[in-house]
Amino acid sequence: MTDLFKRFGFATVVVFVIALMGAAVLGKSVLSGEKDGGQVAAKAQPGGPGKGGKGKGGGPDAPAVVAGVVSPRPFYDVVQAIGTAQARESIVVSAKVTDVIRAIRFDSGDRVSRGQVLVELSSIEQSADLEEARASREAAKRDYDRFRELGEKGFAPAQRVEAARAAYEQADARVRAGMSRMGDRTIRAPFAGVMGLRSASPGALVRPGDPIGTLDDVSSIKLDFDVAESQIGQARAGADIVARTTAAPGRTFTGRVADVDTRVNTQSRTLRVRAIIPNTDGVLKPGMLLSVELRSNPRMALAAPEIAVLERSDGSYLYTLENRDGRDVVVPVLVSTGRRSDGVVEIVSGVTDGARIVVEGVQRARPNQPVKLMVPQAAAPVAASAPPALPPAPQAAPAPAAAPPAPAAAPKAPVAAAPIAAERVVQPDSQRELRGRAVTDTASADKPAPVLPAGAGGQTPNSAAD
Repeated sequence: MTDLFKRFGFATVVVFVIALMGAAVLGKSVLSGEKDGGQVAAKAQPGGPGKGGKGKGGGPDAPAVVAGVVSPRPFYDVVQAIGTAQARESIVVSAKVTDVIRAIRFDSGDRVSRGQVLVELSSIEQSADLEEARASREAAKRDYDRFRELGEKGFAPAQRVEAARAAYEQADARVRAGMSRMGDRTIRAPFAGVMGLRSASPGALVRPGDPIGTLDDVSSIKLDFDVAESQIGQARAGADIVARTTAAPGRTFTGRVADVDTRVNTQSRTLRVRAIIPNTDGVLKPGMLLSVELRSNPRMALAAPEIAVLERSDGSYLYTLENRDGRDVVVPVLVSTGRRSDGVVEIVSGVTDGARIVVEGVQRARPNQPVKLMVPQAAAPVAASAPPALPPAPQAAPAPAAAPPAPAAAPKAPVAAAPIAAERVVQPDSQRELRGRAVTDTASADKPAPVLPAGAGGQTPNSAAD
């Protein structure tokens, strides 16, 4: 019996100890599982009446949106084109005959009136010829008067009277020709306008066609532009146009179509249209490039911001707002859109005037979901500046009493800086110290790692936990 106990007693004790350890581990696992299950159940419980957006006013989880109102505004059918500005009247001042300039009566940029003398050419010879022609006319007139009186009394034949009259008419014609030649040497403004840059000087010899300057009537501008053949129906006389130029950013110029060409260009398949734009302040200059909008079919229609329109495969939608039980709920509405202009869209059908819609936050909202309305960002500065009486001067006066602690904190700066300075000073001073450190590190690396006792290093995590 003793032999059996000695043989199997030790094995029985080992089995008993192992079973006892397994039971302890199993009990700990069960207790930790129950604890974790309780925490999960606590997290799964509802978090209050605002869960899922069911609370008053949409709840804390309701998305914030900015609302707007659908309202009417004018729309047009627009044809866009590029046009070139031209002066209402424009000429190049030049001479009709070859002669020397005697005087120039204008300067660059001068405003001149109709009939004003601009240039005078040398006319000494022509003046002498004119005086001679006038003297001959006076003599021929006296001969004609004398023979006419004699003919009336019967002392002169009729042929002689007719010859005297013809001589007088010829002399009068030579006077008029001389006056015309004199007029060719005096250049006058054919219309009122503004002189351009002068390109000649007194004493210069000019020939027919040589430019002396330019004259432009810029009180109104002729704007020529081309429209496509398919858009000819919108180009009618009297239609409104709006023009813009980079020379005057942020400014628009309005006018009307004056004329439409009668022929379509066979090369470009376009039609030339001419509009007149008032230019009383002279901002527009001949030759400027302008972008043109030809507007036709004016009408009033409902409009909504472009960012409020949600485009889907089955059409365009607006998120309208309906009040349900004191909460604003999003309701998608299918709409028909028309023209787009200046960031707004024409709403042809689907909503009525005054309907509330979601303008910002369309992507966050969902159909039939309560939302929270927020103030647009443009109104935020007004709300921020609303309470001007926030800083009370009498209560803020004791603030200097709290100032003395600031000097007390100043001495702390050197204390914090001292360790940093010490760390910077601790640097290897010589190659000997570096070699000494290297030898020390090598010796420590060659030492074998200490062997832990079986009771300390051989424990399993589960046994250590026990």
